Amino acid sequence: MSEILRELETSEFLTPQPDLLSTGVAGEKPRARRWGIAFGVYAVASNLDFTNAIWLIYLASRGYNPFAIGLFEMVFHIAKFFAEVPTGVFADLVGRRASLILSCVFGVLSAALFLAPVPALVVLAMALAGISWAFKGGAQEAALWTLAERAGASQQARRYSQLFSRFLVLTLIAAALGEASGGYFGHFSIVIPYVFRAVTQLLAVVPLFFIPALRLAQPEHGERPRPLAHALAGLHAAWRNPTLLALLLISALEGTVFTTVNFYTQLAFNGLGFTLTAIGVIFGGAAVMDFLATMAAPRLIAHIPRHRLLAALIGVVALGLFAMGANQPLVSLLGFLLLFHVADAIFVPTISTSLNERTPETQRATVLSLETGMFSLTMIAAFPLFGLGLTSIPYSVAYLGGGVALLAGVALIVGAAALLRRSRRE
Repeated sequence: MSEILRELETSEFLTPQPDLLSTGVAGEKPRARRWGIAFGVYAVASNLDFTNAIWLIYLASRGYNPFAIGLFEMVFHIAKFFAEVPTGVFADLVGRRASLILSCVFGVLSAALFLAPVPALVVLAMALAGISWAFKGGAQEAALWTLAERAGASQQARRYSQLFSRFLVLTLIAAALGEASGGYFGHFSIVIPYVFRAVTQLLAVVPLFFIPALRLAQPEHGERPRPLAHALAGLHAAWRNPTLLALLLISALEGTVFTTVNFYTQLAFNGLGFTLTAIGVIFGGAAVMDFLATMAAPRLIAHIPRHRLLAALIGVVALGLFAMGANQPLVSLLGFLLLFHVADAIFVPTISTSLNERTPETQRATVLSLETGMFSLTMIAAFPLFGLGLTSIPYSVAYLGGGVALLAGVALIVGAAALLRRSRRE
């Protein structure tokens, strides 16, 4: 395990890659700074989600049980899974800005369909939401990595961790405002948050027109881009590097455990008698803890060996789950806010930096889309099964099972990657 994790300290992909911002006046720092500001405005608008803390409660209020809600979420991840690699190729070949614009458009349509929550329209809304997230997936991080190139290849990973953490801080501030106010507005009418969600997604398109297209150089001699060959090259890049493959799988596993538990905790708090406003405040507070932890992430990434930091963060996420399953309200709340959320908030930029260090620029969005695709694949099974389990077991048992599954899964992934690396050396 230690052998494969120590590979996080080196990378065969740290050699300079073609700079998408280096041609002509486009490489000037003032313009790059304006691009960063525009991207920040996009981050806030696109993540000002008024529905995130109440959507399970909204569907439950319309007569759907936890298992049915899990099936709706499964639709989201099925659509997202099948769209991930094609949208990653689209971002690499057509442009990362174009991919983000389409993400917002699909987000508007999804939010609008939720206003009439009959089963068929909820299924369609969840599918469109999945496609929206797929268009955002790899394109978002790939765009930030490109913006970090102006710091120079030797400092790119450090600059990226700073930019990505700042980006996450903005998204988390937006999430805190959206979740807290969404619960408040939902008290008057539970459809209001969905109207606001559609409007903010539409507004998020505007700042994207103030950044470059962020597309790769077009092939010479009039050759047309070959999407299938590009997708296969991305798959090969992940397969030939066991450490990169392990990181993709670990990121997907941690994301699955965190997202599943985080969403269903809405129902746990609702079952404890919290009002929509109180639940919005709790999740808004969790977002505050997230962005405070994210602000500290670049320092931790710079000063703690990467393999140790990732191992510690995974352990703390599991510890948070164990605390949430302790059947003590105060311990559960502190575990949710101070362990579970804080560790995840630091884990995300840490593993994102490690993934980008090992990913070739020419297939960056495609390779990063593999992580979100794996996440969606595991969520297809995990979310409805978790909901089904909650119909017969208490939340405390489910939380304990989630922590054990996370630790066992990471150990299995790291061991398999070490065996793969060793077999290739023989």
